[in-house]
Amino acid sequence: MKILDFIKSKYKILIPIMVVFVLLVTVYFFYREYKYDNYRNKEEVAVYQHFNSLLIEYNAQIVYNLKDVLVDFTPINRNVAFEVTPIYYKDSDKVIFPQDMNIVFPVTNGVQYKLYKYATYLNDNGTHKIKNNDYLNNYDLFFLYNGDDLFFFPDEVTLNIDGKEYVKLGKMSFVRLVDGYTLEFYDKENDKADFIEVEGKEITVTNDYMDVNLSRKYLKKYDSKILLFSPDSLKSLSN
Repeated sequence: MKILDFIKSKYKILIPIMVVFVLLVTVYFFYREYKYDNYRNKEEVAVYQHFNSLLIEYNAQIVYNLKDVLVDFTPINRNVAFEVTPIYYKDSDKVIFPQDMNIVFPVTNGVQYKLYKYATYLNDNGTHKIKNNDYLNNYDLFFLYNGDDLFFFPDEVTLNIDGKEYVKLGKMSFVRLVDGYTLEFYDKENDKADFIEVEGKEITVTNDYMDVNLSRKYLKKYDSKILLFSPDSLKSLSN
Protein backbone atom coordinates (compact mmCIF):
# COMPACT_ATOMS: atom_id res chain seq x y z
CA MET A 1 0.00 0.00 0.00
CA LYS A 2 2.82 2.35 0.83
CA ILE A 3 4.32 1.82 -2.63
CA LEU A 4 0.98 2.53 -4.31
CA ASP A 5 0.49 5.61 -2.19
CA PHE A 6 3.96 6.80 -3.11
CA ILE A 7 3.31 6.25 -6.82
CA LYS A 8 0.00 8.06 -6.63
CA SER A 9 1.57 11.01 -4.85
CA LYS A 10 4.53 11.22 -7.25
CA TYR A 11 2.95 10.18 -10.54
CA LYS A 12 3.39 13.62 -12.09
CA ILE A 13 7.15 13.20 -11.68
CA LEU A 14 7.40 9.47 -12.29
CA ILE A 15 5.55 9.46 -15.63
CA PRO A 16 8.03 11.81 -17.41
CA ILE A 17 10.92 9.84 -15.94
CA MET A 18 9.47 6.59 -17.27
CA VAL A 19 8.86 8.13 -20.68
CA VAL A 20 12.48 9.33 -20.88
CA PHE A 21 13.73 5.91 -19.77
CA VAL A 22 11.68 4.12 -22.44
CA LEU A 23 12.92 6.55 -25.10
CA LEU A 24 16.54 6.00 -24.10
CA VAL A 25 16.14 2.24 -24.23
CA THR A 26 14.44 2.48 -27.63
CA VAL A 27 17.19 4.73 -29.02
CA TYR A 28 19.86 2.35 -27.72
CA PHE A 29 18.30 -0.69 -29.42
CA PHE A 30 17.73 1.22 -32.67
CA TYR A 31 21.35 2.37 -32.67
CA ARG A 32 22.61 -1.15 -32.01
CA GLU A 33 20.42 -2.50 -34.79
CA TYR A 34 21.61 0.25 -37.14
CA LYS A 35 25.26 -0.61 -36.50
CA TYR A 36 24.56 -4.29 -36.97
CA ASP A 37 22.73 -3.71 -40.27
CA ASN A 38 25.23 -1.28 -41.70
CA TYR A 39 28.69 -2.40 -40.66
CA ARG A 40 30.04 -5.88 -41.18
CA ASN A 41 33.80 -5.56 -41.19
CA LYS A 42 36.75 -3.32 -41.84
CA GLU A 43 39.95 -4.01 -43.69
CA GLU A 44 43.16 -2.15 -44.33
CA VAL A 45 44.42 -2.15 -47.93
CA ALA A 46 47.43 -0.73 -49.77
CA VAL A 47 46.35 1.53 -52.65
CA TYR A 48 47.69 4.23 -54.93
CA GLN A 49 46.47 7.06 -57.14
CA HIS A 50 47.95 9.33 -59.79
CA PHE A 51 47.51 13.11 -59.58
CA ASN A 52 49.06 15.15 -62.40
CA SER A 53 51.25 12.10 -63.17
CA LEU A 54 52.48 12.00 -59.56
CA LEU A 55 52.21 8.66 -57.76
CA ILE A 56 50.62 8.77 -54.31
CA GLU A 57 50.77 5.52 -52.30
CA TYR A 58 48.99 5.02 -48.99
CA ASN A 59 47.03 2.61 -46.83
CA ALA A 60 43.30 3.04 -46.39
CA GLN A 61 40.59 1.60 -44.18
CA ILE A 62 37.64 0.19 -46.09
CA VAL A 63 34.33 -0.52 -44.36
CA TYR A 64 31.70 -2.95 -45.70
CA ASN A 65 28.14 -3.43 -44.50
CA LEU A 66 26.33 -6.75 -44.07
CA LYS A 67 25.38 -6.76 -47.75
CA ASP A 68 29.07 -6.58 -48.65
CA VAL A 69 28.67 -3.00 -49.91
CA LEU A 70 31.64 -0.67 -49.54
CA VAL A 71 30.26 2.19 -47.43
CA ASP A 72 33.36 4.07 -46.30
CA PHE A 73 36.90 4.67 -47.52
CA THR A 74 39.37 6.51 -45.28
CA PRO A 75 43.10 7.11 -45.89
CA ILE A 76 45.16 6.17 -42.83
CA ASN A 77 47.47 8.87 -41.46
CA ARG A 78 47.46 10.62 -44.81
CA ASN A 79 45.61 13.65 -46.15
CA VAL A 80 44.67 12.57 -49.69
CA ALA A 81 42.24 14.40 -51.99
CA PHE A 82 40.85 11.21 -53.50
CA GLU A 83 37.60 12.62 -54.91
CA VAL A 84 38.39 12.27 -58.64
CA THR A 85 41.07 9.89 -59.87
CA PRO A 86 40.54 6.12 -59.59
CA ILE A 87 41.97 4.31 -56.57
CA TYR A 88 44.07 1.31 -57.60
CA TYR A 89 44.84 -1.63 -55.31
CA LYS A 90 48.58 -2.27 -55.16
CA ASP A 91 48.36 -6.06 -55.09
CA SER A 92 45.43 -6.83 -57.40
CA ASP A 93 43.72 -5.69 -60.60
CA LYS A 94 41.03 -3.87 -58.67
CA VAL A 95 39.90 -0.24 -58.78
CA ILE A 96 37.61 1.84 -56.56
CA PHE A 97 35.90 4.94 -57.97
CA PRO A 98 35.57 7.68 -55.31
CA GLN A 99 32.62 9.38 -57.04
CA ASP A 100 29.52 8.52 -59.05
CA MET A 101 30.35 7.29 -62.56
CA ASN A 102 28.40 6.25 -65.59
CA ILE A 103 29.08 3.08 -67.52
CA VAL A 104 28.78 3.40 -71.30
CA PHE A 105 28.24 0.49 -73.72
CA PRO A 106 29.36 1.73 -77.18
CA VAL A 107 28.32 -1.41 -79.07
CA THR A 108 24.73 -1.33 -77.79
CA ASN A 109 23.95 2.16 -79.13
CA GLY A 110 25.85 3.92 -76.37
CA VAL A 111 23.40 3.00 -73.60
CA GLN A 112 24.49 4.51 -70.26
CA TYR A 113 23.84 3.68 -66.60
CA LYS A 114 24.86 5.14 -63.27
CA LEU A 115 27.41 3.61 -60.92
CA TYR A 116 27.29 4.83 -57.32
CA LYS A 117 30.22 6.25 -55.36
CA TYR A 118 32.67 3.50 -54.32
CA ALA A 119 31.65 1.25 -57.21
CA THR A 120 34.46 -1.24 -57.82
CA TYR A 121 35.99 -2.66 -60.98
CA LEU A 122 37.83 -6.01 -60.95
CA ASN A 123 39.75 -7.69 -63.74
CA ASP A 124 39.40 -11.35 -62.81
CA ASN A 125 41.74 -13.20 -65.18
CA GLY A 126 40.42 -11.24 -68.15
CA THR A 127 36.80 -11.11 -66.98
CA HIS A 128 35.54 -7.58 -66.32
CA LYS A 129 33.46 -7.36 -63.14
CA ILE A 130 31.61 -4.34 -61.77
CA LYS A 131 30.34 -4.12 -58.17
CA ASN A 132 27.68 -1.39 -57.87
CA ASN A 133 26.29 -1.28 -54.32
CA ASP A 134 25.32 -4.92 -53.69
CA TYR A 135 24.98 -5.73 -57.40
CA LEU A 136 27.87 -7.68 -58.98
CA ASN A 137 28.04 -8.76 -62.61
CA ASN A 138 30.36 -9.36 -65.57
CA TYR A 139 30.45 -6.93 -68.52
CA ASP A 140 32.25 -6.50 -71.83
CA LEU A 141 32.84 -3.65 -74.28
CA PHE A 142 32.33 -0.61 -72.05
CA PHE A 143 34.08 2.39 -70.54
CA LEU A 144 33.40 4.57 -67.49
CA TYR A 145 32.92 8.35 -67.36
CA ASN A 146 32.47 10.66 -64.36
CA GLY A 147 30.26 13.17 -66.18
CA ASP A 148 32.98 15.81 -66.27
CA ASP A 149 36.57 15.13 -67.31
CA LEU A 150 37.65 11.60 -66.40
CA PHE A 151 37.38 8.40 -68.46
CA PHE A 152 38.36 4.85 -67.44
CA PHE A 153 39.04 2.17 -70.06
CA PRO A 154 39.14 -1.53 -69.08
CA ASP A 155 40.53 -2.58 -72.48
CA GLU A 156 43.47 -1.42 -74.58
CA VAL A 157 42.89 1.91 -76.36
CA THR A 158 44.69 4.48 -78.46
CA LEU A 159 44.89 8.08 -77.26
CA ASN A 160 44.81 10.54 -80.19
CA ILE A 161 45.58 14.25 -80.39
CA ASP A 162 44.13 16.14 -83.37
CA GLY A 163 43.46 12.86 -85.16
CA LYS A 164 47.00 11.53 -84.77
CA GLU A 165 48.01 8.65 -82.50
CA TYR A 166 49.79 9.94 -79.41
CA VAL A 167 50.15 6.80 -77.30
CA LYS A 168 48.65 3.35 -76.85
CA LEU A 169 47.27 2.68 -73.38
CA GLY A 170 47.00 -0.73 -71.78
CA LYS A 171 44.11 -2.21 -69.82
CA MET A 172 42.69 -0.38 -66.82
CA SER A 173 43.95 3.05 -67.92
CA PHE A 174 42.32 6.38 -67.17
CA VAL A 175 42.44 9.61 -69.16
CA ARG A 176 41.49 13.01 -67.80
CA LEU A 177 41.01 16.19 -69.83
CA VAL A 178 40.78 19.14 -67.43
CA ASP A 179 38.97 22.24 -68.79
CA GLY A 180 40.03 21.27 -72.30
CA TYR A 181 43.59 22.45 -71.58
CA THR A 182 45.39 19.77 -69.57
CA LEU A 183 45.60 16.11 -70.52
CA GLU A 184 46.46 13.57 -67.84
CA PHE A 185 46.62 9.82 -68.26
CA TYR A 186 47.76 6.73 -66.40
CA ASP A 187 48.49 3.43 -68.14
CA LYS A 188 48.12 0.83 -65.41
CA GLU A 189 49.25 -2.13 -67.50
CA ASN A 190 52.55 -0.46 -68.40
CA ASP A 191 52.78 1.68 -65.24
CA LYS A 192 53.18 4.88 -67.21
CA ALA A 193 51.75 8.32 -66.45
CA ASP A 194 51.95 11.69 -68.18
CA PHE A 195 50.61 15.22 -67.88
CA ILE A 196 50.66 17.58 -70.88
CA GLU A 197 49.12 20.82 -72.13
CA VAL A 198 46.75 20.41 -75.11
CA GLU A 199 44.95 23.76 -75.36
CA GLY A 200 42.70 23.94 -78.42
CA LYS A 201 43.46 20.39 -79.54
CA GLU A 202 40.93 17.63 -80.18
CA ILE A 203 41.38 14.62 -77.90
CA THR A 204 39.88 11.24 -78.79
CA VAL A 205 40.24 7.66 -77.57
CA THR A 206 39.64 4.76 -79.92
CA ASN A 207 39.82 0.99 -80.23
CA ASP A 208 38.06 -1.69 -82.27
CA TYR A 209 34.65 -1.04 -80.71
CA MET A 210 34.54 2.64 -79.82
CA ASP A 211 35.47 6.18 -80.81
CA VAL A 212 35.15 8.61 -77.88
CA ASN A 213 35.63 12.36 -78.20
CA LEU A 214 36.91 13.62 -74.83
CA SER A 215 36.97 17.25 -75.91
CA ARG A 216 33.29 17.37 -76.87
CA LYS A 217 32.02 14.59 -74.59
CA TYR A 218 30.40 12.34 -77.13
CA LEU A 219 30.64 8.81 -78.50
CA LYS A 220 30.83 8.46 -82.27
CA LYS A 221 28.60 5.70 -83.62
CA TYR A 222 28.72 5.38 -87.41
CA ASP A 223 27.61 8.85 -88.56
CA SER A 224 25.91 9.72 -85.27
CA LYS A 225 27.18 11.44 -82.13
CA ILE A 226 25.87 10.11 -78.82
CA LEU A 227 26.24 12.62 -76.00
CA LEU A 228 27.70 11.40 -72.72
CA PHE A 229 25.63 12.26 -69.67
CA SER A 230 26.22 13.04 -66.02
CA PRO A 231 25.61 10.07 -63.68
CA ASP A 232 22.95 12.08 -61.84
CA SER A 233 20.67 11.94 -64.87
CA LEU A 234 20.92 8.17 -65.36
CA LYS A 235 19.22 5.08 -64.04
CA SER A 236 21.36 2.84 -61.83
CA LEU A 237 23.01 -0.16 -63.46
CA SER A 238 21.41 -2.49 -60.92
CA ASN A 239 17.82 -1.37 -61.62
